[in-house]
Amino acid sequence: MKKLLFIFLMLAVLTGCHGLRMGVGLKGEVIDEDTLVLDGDTFTIQERIGDSLFIVWNYEHSDEKTPCYLLKYERNGFYYPQIGATNITSIDNTVNYVSIDDNDVYDIKDRKILFSSPCCESGFYYLGQWKSLHLFASSDTICFSDGKCVGLQDDVFCRKPKKEGMVTLVAGAQTKDVSFGDLYNAKKKSDAPDTTTERLAKNYYIKPRSKYERMEAGFSVDLDIPKGDAESDKAIREWMMAAIRDDAFYQLENNRGIPVGKCTSLKDLLHSLDEYGVLWEKLCRAEYQIEDTLELRMTCNIRVKKVVDCEDYTTYYYWASLYNGGLHDLPREYYITYDKRRGGLLDVNNSVKPAMVQHFRHLALESLKKEYDFCYERENSWEDFTHSIFSFHCPMIDTSGMDDIMRSFFVHNYSCDDWAGWNGYNEKAFTEKDFPLTHFAVLPEGIVLTYHPYQIDCFAAGEYHAVIPFKEANRCLMFDYSKHEDLKPKLQRFIKW
Repeated sequence: MKKLLFIFLMLAVLTGCHGLRMGVGLKGEVIDEDTLVLDGDTFTIQERIGDSLFIVWNYEHSDEKTPCYLLKYERNGFYYPQIGATNITSIDNTVNYVSIDDNDVYDIKDRKILFSSPCCESGFYYLGQWKSLHLFASSDTICFSDGKCVGLQDDVFCRKPKKEGMVTLVAGAQTKDVSFGDLYNAKKKSDAPDTTTERLAKNYYIKPRSKYERMEAGFSVDLDIPKGDAESDKAIREWMMAAIRDDAFYQLENNRGIPVGKCTSLKDLLHSLDEYGVLWEKLCRAEYQIEDTLELRMTCNIRVKKVVDCEDYTTYYYWASLYNGGLHDLPREYYITYDKRRGGLLDVNNSVKPAMVQHFRHLALESLKKEYDFCYERENSWEDFTHSIFSFHCPMIDTSGMDDIMRSFFVHNYSCDDWAGWNGYNEKAFTEKDFPLTHFAVLPEGIVLTYHPYQIDCFAAGEYHAVIPFKEANRCLMFDYSKHEDLKPKLQRFIKW
């Protein structure tokens, strides 16, 4: 009797809701590439991993606890269930592990749970092995297989470089290569507080006045504002106010007619921002409110951070995300540099020797090609690369007869285009002689140029930063900025503690 009971219990454990027993092979037939008929049940093939692994889902029993299975196909023609779960997904860059129920990493070879992640590990990427530990990265976390996790700062993501045992941390145009061991053993280090800037995080969103108003409309700021009275501080505050005005009021198509708020001092700037908030609501209600009803989603979120400040120059980072309809928001970011020796904001015209502009442009294109190849995971020819980015801004159809609303679906302009060096909307493709050199700025790593989504590539490709190291850029520059390479960001800039 006990023996019989044991057999029933084993069958209950080994048998899924569809009669699939772990490790017991079954004959199957693939139909229409995404359908597998297995032992009388029909499964949808959700993913294929390598040549022999399949993640399948039985839609007829989707309400069961284990509608998903990982199957292994052997040369004998049989499919062998490896594990069942509510949800199974592949992990990029490996055929040895899968994600189980967005919580566990399953070792396919050893047929066991490798580790349970404290965070949701859907969308994991396999980075490699360090000692006996395996590393996995998600959008905001790097996890070791002993359960230790390292959080990434909100604006940071990671890449797997060609060199084994390393991970590249990316924050905008700045990167840092870190060994797996250094990442695992990193100790918290507290930076001295920056007494030269004032942090301001404030929301200027419209508050509803009645039950008839449902809106998400307004702008918000998160700023590092220089507090001093030096010319560089005043110049950065003035640029900051102009940039906020341009993007916040760009949504209302009123950015050009509004003067830059007073910002001679920190107090003046704070007062001007409050006035912008009041004015934005007035203009918005005047345009979109119908009697006592206002239903609208129109947002602009802005972030400005100080990147580096030395005796020669100061550089700030600007990020904004605007939404006023459509499938997604429209983000943009760039760097801007004030030269303290020369007393002005930098651009290509006042920083690159006229005789070296063409060589500098070629260096920028070479840097962009590295990012382009990485984005598309292949080595592109120079001809294919340049043809794509030179003509991407050109509409594929004639827009001359369209109204402004219809044209906006095909043309993407930015409020910073005019002063940043972008030539604006046109239907003519660029060449290697006139390709724009936009958002010129100085970082400790070198010179950076920035291109926004839809300017040289699609939205999904994101922002492009062309970083030209000083050893290549110096011969093109009027002045030397390379003696501050020691100000490159430390590890604590990229990770959370």
